[in-house]
Amino acid sequence: MVSKRQKEAKKRFNDANPQLFSDPKPEHSSTSTSKKEKEKKKKGLKKKKGEAAFKKGKKTGGAATRKHPLRVPGMRPGESCFICKATDHIAKLCPEKAMWEKKKICLLCRQHGHSLKNCPEKSDDTNKKKLCYNCGEVGHSLSRCSLPLKDGGTKFASCFICKELGHLSKNCPNNTHGVYPKGGSCRICGEVTHLAKHCPNKGNKSLDTSTGQQKFCKSCCSANAVSGMAVHDECKLKFLDLKAKRNYRFIVFKIDEKIQQVTVEKLGQPDETYDDFTASLPADECRYAVFDFDFVTDEHCQKSKIFFISWAPDTSRVRSKMLYASSKDRFKRELDGIQVELQATDPSEMSIDIVKGRAL
Repeated sequence: MVSKRQKEAKKRFNDANPQLFSDPKPEHSSTSTSKKEKEKKKKGLKKKKGEAAFKKGKKTGGAATRKHPLRVPGMRPGESCFICKATDHIAKLCPEKAMWEKKKICLLCRQHGHSLKNCPEKSDDTNKKKLCYNCGEVGHSLSRCSLPLKDGGTKFASCFICKELGHLSKNCPNNTHGVYPKGGSCRICGEVTHLAKHCPNKGNKSLDTSTGQQKFCKSCCSANAVSGMAVHDECKLKFLDLKAKRNYRFIVFKIDEKIQQVTVEKLGQPDETYDDFTASLPADECRYAVFDFDFVTDEHCQKSKIFFISWAPDTSRVRSKMLYASSKDRFKRELDGIQVELQATDPSEMSIDIVKGRAL
């Protein structure tokens, strides 16, 4: 500590030798220097506190007040790479990024290897943002459209499966799974076009929630398929005759839209051929069919398999395609004994060579 006597001696020396010292600094400079000194002192105290806390945490095993040891640019403490789940790098620097990019699926063309941003089929039309599926105007979405809904509000929607306008992929006749890409259906009504939380029959007490099927009077109604489509008892009886007694070569089923029921349209005799079966299918209407196919294996064994064929030609009505596609799974469950399923939109997709290949 400097004593009072030393301070007075220094003052007297400064007064006696003013030429040895420069002019005194203005007051504002002294205040600025004092502020800088205070800031330096505060920084020093913060550093000391941080080091002390880190040492204390290291000794006691607690968390230290410093950055996460695995933190890298763009990553928060505790996060990891979402590609390989490693914690020493981010996804941008991941060594497996190239392989991950190859597995990407484009939302426009549904091809692997690129995203929608780099799709070669992307055009100015696809760049439109917030296109209203109801009125077709740009600037707002379907949920904020002021006009009343027409055709279900999907008149200007583009399906990425069949590339046609007028419906979404979940209602596409070529999409048999609907909104369930891995299979399944609504647990309340059995449809594939919506989830259970959006089911229109959610509050209907006539539905059996344990099985997802609708309750019916045994005396006058049969088990329903999806969309309220009933199955006539003759369909099951004729199929049992084909499977057990082999009284028929094939059976063609039709959905009667007036009575909302699946009925038998034609029965093929045992001596009829596969050509007779294909000729019995209409060229512009959808149908269900079962065919008892006989073949010989490579070991020269005579065998037979029952094929379930869903016939939906391109020239048929869109409503009919959607009706047959949504009712197929539930109707097929009524026919116990189906071994092979085949879906065709053209005669070439159900040729005899394809049937033989599926049977073997």
